Amino acid sequence: MTPLQLGAMMVAVANGGTLYYLQHPQSADEVAGFVPRVKRQLDIAPLIPDVSEGMAGAVEYGTARSVRYNFDAAEILGKTGTCSKDGTRFGWFASFANTDHGKIVVVVFLRGGRPTFGPKAAEIAGRMYHNLYSSNFFADKPVAPRQPATGVAAGISQ
Repeated sequence: MTPLQLGAMMVAVANGGTLYYLQHPQSADEVAGFVPRVKRQLDIAPLIPDVSEGMAGAVEYGTARSVRYNFDAAEILGKTGTCSKDGTRFGWFASFANTDHGKIVVVVFLRGGRPTFGPKAAEIAGRMYHNLYSSNFFADKPVAPRQPATGVAAGISQ
């Protein structure tokens, strides 16, 4: 599983089971016209309360508590992991935050030596959440009116 696939799975847990296609808008126009595409509905809704309880516990008093070193402005649910292969260590943290403006998913995947482990990834995620809040990422933003299409392509795009 790649970090992006882990993020997509975390989105499905956060939203009740909808798995979306991974998309990467390449321009401002693509961002403005972005439409999420549903890949499928996962039958996980009955499991989410128990999974969420475990993820909350990991953040409150378990291996992911280091996320709170840097951020405590919203509820975060997450899971850490640590493994190694051929002398290289991997640490990851997959999470989502319940904010007043919706949910956001953060996945941190680390690769390195001995100091690389899941709780360090959680700490970094805490910094990411902190930076998002500090830059007012979650503040209500005005929606710019869409400009009508002009030129030859106008008839095609409307």
